Amino acid sequence: MKEGFNIKSSMKIQFDSKKEVDTIIDVLTPDNVRIPAGLKIDIKSHNKYVVIDVYCEIGTGTFLNTIDELLEHISLSNIVTSND
Repeated sequence: MKEGFNIKSSMKIQFDSKKEVDTIIDVLTPDNVRIPAGLKIDIKSHNKYVVIDVYCEIGTGTFLNTIDELLEHISLSNIVTSND
């Protein structure tokens, strides 16, 4: 259901190393293979940053759930890799 507007968010998250950035991108990339029409997620690295752009045309619920899921995956990845 289209709500009549598009939502865009850009997040730039800093990490301690390029290795951490690469790990986060590896963790997030498989989730972006089968996403619904009207939702677009671009993930890239820039030095020690992960840059995530989310574009959504299918409602605020989908948008907020997507942001929440991305941040949850990043948080869990940090917890797991910090125990190495």
